[in-house]
Amino acid sequence: MVNVSVVLPCYNRIEQTVQTIDLILDSNGLNKEFLLEIIVSDSSPNNKLEIAIKEKFADKIKYLKPEKPGIAANKNAGAKIASYPILIFCDSDMEVEPDTIINTVNSLNKNKNVAGIGGQVVWKNGGKNGTLDRPRKEDRMLTVDGVTYIEALYSRYFATYKKVFFDVGGYDEQVFNMRGEGSDLSIRYWRAGYPLAYDEKIIVHHVFDTEGGIIRGVPHPEWGIAKDLLLLAYKYDLSSDDKNFINAVKTNFEKFPEDGYFQIIEGIKNNLQFIIDKKPIIDEQKKNMKAKYNFKFLEIFSNKELFEKCISEAKYLLKNLRD
Repeated sequence: MVNVSVVLPCYNRIEQTVQTIDLILDSNGLNKEFLLEIIVSDSSPNNKLEIAIKEKFADKIKYLKPEKPGIAANKNAGAKIASYPILIFCDSDMEVEPDTIINTVNSLNKNKNVAGIGGQVVWKNGGKNGTLDRPRKEDRMLTVDGVTYIEALYSRYFATYKKVFFDVGGYDEQVFNMRGEGSDLSIRYWRAGYPLAYDEKIIVHHVFDTEGGIIRGVPHPEWGIAKDLLLLAYKYDLSSDDKNFINAVKTNFEKFPEDGYFQIIEGIKNNLQFIIDKKPIIDEQKKNMKAKYNFKFLEIFSNKELFEKCISEAKYLLKNLRD
């Protein structure tokens, strides 16, 4: 029997969060092939979600109110009180299918040199209904010996081992507390020798029109993307040897055919004080950063020799933990 802790970072979204929990509790294989605890980590500004959760689910759910608000802080706080060795981070606007959890457990069990895994994130409702949210065309993947490795897993739905998660330091609450936390965590996994993989059998649905959420409805999300790309490039000393980072920038800003580069500058300008405030923190992080493999952000597959060394050694690195 495999034991799994599901961490839901929450901010408002009362009806949707209840629906997300209902679907998780209705998963195939629950209490037969795996045990499950659900941790609601809630930074809502009031107690409405807490009341709704406790009224419906009572002691079926672990509920906590982290002292520090923010997506990364919520996820870290939930992971710290998790009882079980496998963590699944599932955003509160995600809906699992009946086999999502069991497919996740089976995929981790099968892939002995994989430390974190994700799958298809499909839009539900809205103009993009039924289309892929992730992976996107800029998300590079490489299949080796039947395992599809991926450079970055974004945090809508992400499964990993609790020990590995804390070995790499968890999500960065200081710099990427409100967005960009998945990108940052992904590069630290690879640099520590913990490969990430993608499995198309794992499917979750990203609800487009749900209410609430702390960053939903931001007027210019591209400005936040520009800020995150700049900080990630600086934190991990981006090289100019590979074009994938350039392609990632292009993909995010190609919807502005005439003023995309202006929007990048506008994003940096509007986040300039944040960038200035975070630079000393990143500088300190860089001093203390230890990388087993000196991968650059979004350039995991560019260094073939380093990549092959990483995945060949990962099964030994993970063996004791998996045992």
